[in-house]
Amino acid sequence: MVILLDAIQFVETALVFSSFLFCTIMFVRTKNRLTLRTLMVLAPVGVLLFISFMYNLHNSDLNTGGVDLDWLSPLFALLVIALVMLSIFTTCHYIIKLFPMSAGRKKVALIIAAMLVSALLIITAVLVMYISKSDLTSAMTNALWAFYPLCSLALFVEAVALCFMYRNITESHDQRLARYFLISFLPQIVYSFIDFFLLKRVLFQITHLSYALFSVFVFVDLCTYFFRHYSRDLDISHARETLQDKYALSEREFEVIELLVQGLTNQNISDRLHISVNTVKSHVKRIYKKLGVTNRLQLVNLLGGNGSYPETANDESVHPKG
Repeated sequence: MVILLDAIQFVETALVFSSFLFCTIMFVRTKNRLTLRTLMVLAPVGVLLFISFMYNLHNSDLNTGGVDLDWLSPLFALLVIALVMLSIFTTCHYIIKLFPMSAGRKKVALIIAAMLVSALLIITAVLVMYISKSDLTSAMTNALWAFYPLCSLALFVEAVALCFMYRNITESHDQRLARYFLISFLPQIVYSFIDFFLLKRVLFQITHLSYALFSVFVFVDLCTYFFRHYSRDLDISHARETLQDKYALSEREFEVIELLVQGLTNQNISDRLHISVNTVKSHVKRIYKKLGVTNRLQLVNLLGGNGSYPETANDESVHPKG
């Protein structure tokens, strides 16, 4: 049984942490807003699972006569609690953005979610103090055991609320993300029961599966978006005047941009325009400076994803069609 739980923990940690690293690299490269939203969910969950997995390994070493890590327990508990709070809040924020309501009501919903999580935190703290009495070590252990599954009930409540709003979500992309959230967190009340009553003395928690599953869902959604959005050839010829006026582009620079967003290499552009590769590089450097980007991915994201010209004004990167 222990081997099975360790295997599950290893797989979910590897998947989520790898997704977190990929999103970090893609955000640095593209500055894409959908990537940032996904990263806000993956970062605390990925780091939390990674730390929990490493702590579990060290705990196994301790049981077999390894390094004594008792001094680390209080710091570890505080770090885990902070990461749990962050993972809950970022997930709440991610999903509340999908709610079919005004921006003002979304802020109210986020405040309510924060109050609910805070209330669950206080209840958990009181429960831990009652169970642990004056034993600090026991208090830390019980905090790690009880905090995550109990506070995660806030996301179950949010999933129930989303059930009543699901039919009013019009964007297909938002509907898909809402389904992912419901699949991941509607079973949370069962996971919390199992963790709180049956897995009290086990470092592995079923609650991790909710976050890991949702993290993988949003990561796959992001990858789908990138494959659809960045693999296509953009036609910006109809926006020539708009882009030239907005960014003070010369005729030649616009021609180079057209070929860049179509996926041509510098050599291909050189052959097509009958200019040297060094001249192409000079044009590209000036283009990046004028448009405020640093690489081709950011250029495609700016022109094709963020609605910089009229024909794509509604193609927001946070709401890819599909």
